[in-house]
Amino acid sequence: MRTLVLFIALLFFGISTFAQKKMTGIGGEVSALSLKSTVRWWVSKNSGFDVFAGVAAEFADFRPNDYEAGVKYLRSFMYQRTGRNYIGLMGKWKWLQTGEAKTSTDLPVFGALIGKEWFSQRANKKGFAVELGYQFGSKEYTRDLGPLATGPDPKETYTEFALMLNIRYALYKDK
Repeated sequence: MRTLVLFIALLFFGISTFAQKKMTGIGGEVSALSLKSTVRWWVSKNSGFDVFAGVAAEFADFRPNDYEAGVKYLRSFMYQRTGRNYIGLMGKWKWLQTGEAKTSTDLPVFGALIGKEWFSQRANKKGFAVELGYQFGSKEYTRDLGPLATGPDPKETYTEFALMLNIRYALYKDK
């Protein structure tokens, strides 16, 4: 167990042996349940951040009436001039419309991911990435039945769909 913790610590916080390759990219990300705009900063060849925001849907209804925003920390474990493999940690905040027009809730969602990003050419102006991951978040909320309902309002639980599959496209500018 200590070996695994040490490996993860060195992977995320280890000293960079690569020369600096700073890049900033603006683009979009799509998955089965969301459509987001993103800004990605690679602060070196092996570490970066991604900030995103957009519309989302619940797995139960597939209506894009929810919103989410968050950040990802990315750590590259294999870098080539035309692509990189990376792992990351993700945290986001999700605002939900829970069926009725007057009922809404929000919840934090956390996750981990692994991804592969390809660059179009050696100039690294366009990037295409695929990310696969696991996310978790759950919240109990009270559903509002309106002023004419009798008895206590029922409690329901919303659980975020656990699997992530993101496809993203970005236009990069070297720093």
